[in-house]
Amino acid sequence: MDVKQNAPQKAKVTKERKKKVYYIAPLVLLAVVIALVEFIVVAFDISRTVLPAPHAIFSHMVRNFERDILSHMLFTLRVILTGYFVAIPLGMLIAAISSQFNILIKAITPLNILLVVTPMITLVPLLMLWMGFDARVRIIVVILQATPIIAINTLTGFSRTEAMKLELMRSMGASRLQTFFKVVFPNALPQVFTGLKLGCIFSTIAAKVRLHFFYYRSNERGFSGRKRGAWVPNSNVLGSYYDRDGIWHYFNCRIDWHNTISVGSFN
Repeated sequence: MDVKQNAPQKAKVTKERKKKVYYIAPLVLLAVVIALVEFIVVAFDISRTVLPAPHAIFSHMVRNFERDILSHMLFTLRVILTGYFVAIPLGMLIAAISSQFNILIKAITPLNILLVVTPMITLVPLLMLWMGFDARVRIIVVILQATPIIAINTLTGFSRTEAMKLELMRSMGASRLQTFFKVVFPNALPQVFTGLKLGCIFSTIAAKVRLHFFYYRSNERGFSGRKRGAWVPNSNVLGSYYDRDGIWHYFNCRIDWHNTISVGSFN
């Protein structure tokens, strides 16, 4: 009797341990990777311009977080959330309508796959030429990247409903709308949530796609240029160029609030 009574308690303890391991294991692996990178940088004396040490990255981030990172992080987060929350209903609506007609499934699926596999960096220049350089372009890129993957996974879930359940709903006189909300949609929830997870990842990647254009000319002093496009005011820009003799140079620019570039340093 004691063994039977203690069995549920032991199972609960085992489940809690597994849950702790589930959360602790990634943190331990992350700490090991950071320590390994730190060791490699110090042991091989790698230049900080090639690979900065993790402790230097962290300390610099803490010191300059409020001044250089916070405002840009909030802006990027707003772009991600705006595009993502537009892509969710749009992707699910496309999947819901397509699932009702086989011809739409065959027509839309290749287009969705094409948008998923197409690198957004190939479309961003065209969008910037058509629509300008403001935040709307980045939101549209997020929508274009997240909507197809959400639609594909959701449509997969809608299309895998068991035929016996559909026949049962027809025999009971249920309409298409009733069948969809009572059988098809609940049955597709695992695939829907998979699409939402992937859509979140794709949205984050798409929000970081950006292009900056600028003119430059080489002279005896090195570099001079003017802003063209969506530079972030009051920020530092690291770049490089070839001079007339074919020598590769690096430069560090400071962009002030008047959209002018002041050259900082050269190699």
